[in-house]
Amino acid sequence: MFGGFKTCARALRVAIVAVLAARMGLAARNANADTAEAKKIFTQRCMACHTFGKGAKVGPDLKGVTERRQRAWLLKFIRSSQTVIKSGDPTATGLFQQFGQQQMPDWTDLSEAQIGSILDWLADNGPDQQEPDARLAELATAAEIETGRQLFQGDRAFSHAGTACGSCYSIRSAGSSSGGTLAPDLTDSYSSYQDGALTLFLKHPCFQRVPESTTAFLTPEESFAIKAYLRQVALMDQTTSATAPSAGLVAKPVDDPGQDSTGHGAVPAKPVPATIMPSAKRVAWAFKPAGTSTSGIGRGMSLPGELLFLAFPYAALLILLVGLVIRFAIARRQPDALRAASSEAWQLFRGPVTWRVGMVVTAAMHLLGLVLPRTIVAWDGVPVRLYLLEGSGFLFGIVALIGWGKVMRRHFGRSTTGARSSLSELADCVFLSVSCMAIVSGLVTAVLYRWGSSWATGTLAPYMQSLARGAPATRLVEEMPFLVRLHVFSWFVVIALVPFTSAALIIASWLERCAMLVTRPINAATQVAHRMAAKLSPARWLWPEEDAADAVERHGHGDQAQEPS
Repeated sequence: MFGGFKTCARALRVAIVAVLAARMGLAARNANADTAEAKKIFTQRCMACHTFGKGAKVGPDLKGVTERRQRAWLLKFIRSSQTVIKSGDPTATGLFQQFGQQQMPDWTDLSEAQIGSILDWLADNGPDQQEPDARLAELATAAEIETGRQLFQGDRAFSHAGTACGSCYSIRSAGSSSGGTLAPDLTDSYSSYQDGALTLFLKHPCFQRVPESTTAFLTPEESFAIKAYLRQVALMDQTTSATAPSAGLVAKPVDDPGQDSTGHGAVPAKPVPATIMPSAKRVAWAFKPAGTSTSGIGRGMSLPGELLFLAFPYAALLILLVGLVIRFAIARRQPDALRAASSEAWQLFRGPVTWRVGMVVTAAMHLLGLVLPRTIVAWDGVPVRLYLLEGSGFLFGIVALIGWGKVMRRHFGRSTTGARSSLSELADCVFLSVSCMAIVSGLVTAVLYRWGSSWATGTLAPYMQSLARGAPATRLVEEMPFLVRLHVFSWFVVIALVPFTSAALIIASWLERCAMLVTRPINAATQVAHRMAAKLSPARWLWPEEDAADAVERHGHGDQAQEPS
């Protein structure tokens, strides 16, 4: 009996704790939301005329206003200052005269709860409070630096589902480089930009990508963690390799026990090893010697060619559809010639097994990346799976290139021995050449800008989706390197060239077969309907002599058909 009572009591305590924790979490979220709203309202409506701790402006300084005035009075004055002044309130009339009879706008659209959240925020010295990312990186703890490393490398997901920094940027560590190669190396970024500039840089995406460019970016905590990690990397890189490029600024301790006569830290002859310079060590950053280069965070990526990725994709699709319709309409006039020409074209373009397997698998992998980008990001979260995906994609690209060589050799052999038209030969040659350019540019991109399956999910995949929606986000692809843009544009050209090649005859033959499959039951049903209508027609009873004449005529034609020649 008592055992069951203890069990029930324990379960009740667990339920009470869970309810309290849920309510505390809900209260914390509500408090954060109220604080954010109060800060937004204060910034948009109050800062034009008031300061907080910096003296009078158009209106009085609001620092300590919740201590100088009663809350009820502040509530009425903020809602309608003129009403309070006209009521003869001595404090209100005194302020009105003191500040040159400047009329404060009436904020009647604000609720009592909203004004209360603003007053609470002012009472907590809200305007003087710094965002988490505004802290100095040297104050970061080891746990925060580790969090920054995990976020950078992709071991931990961002709160707003952004792409990991390591997908595009690289970091030098222990004499080797890790991360992507689409963007520059960030090892020296902190020493070049320092806290303030780096904090501002991390508030926005480094280049256009989805979802970071359309929704929220990093949280302040994530931004600070990445900044702290970049500082640690800059400190450690200065002594790990004597041949590594030096940073823009060199770290020198400022709280070293040895002080010179002026009170400043003695300048060491060489950078202090990272083993004796912990993350919380205060350092000063001196400019590196002249003649060395500094790697920047960003690079000029905005290049001309918006029309190539705005209008040309739709033009290529239009050319494909209209061209295939025209080729199909022309080919239907000579069905026998169509079948012969399509068979010959199929022998050319089907190619060897390497060509078919390489192209099919590579196209399927690209299609998966375009249709399921979030799934690809989740897959790439494990390094082994990332290596497997990138390696297999590169391998099948090589297989496709080998198959292309065999197809091209077969094409030149048919051109010298066959009787095909020069226009068709030229179109096929151009088509295969552009296909080669698309394959080669993809392979070189995979080598120079590794981890394309990760960074493409935030750039190229959203661009293709925007094309499908009819609102092309061209900046997503325009800011990519030249090889990436060449790879994308080459496939658009391939699509536009299809109607002019003999491959269009293969598609026309398939369309002809599909049309026959569709029209065959329709024709059969039409004939049955005609026969049924003839049997049920009242003309058979009204004019039977015409039916007899028709029967005799049909019988006569049958006899003539049976006579020997």
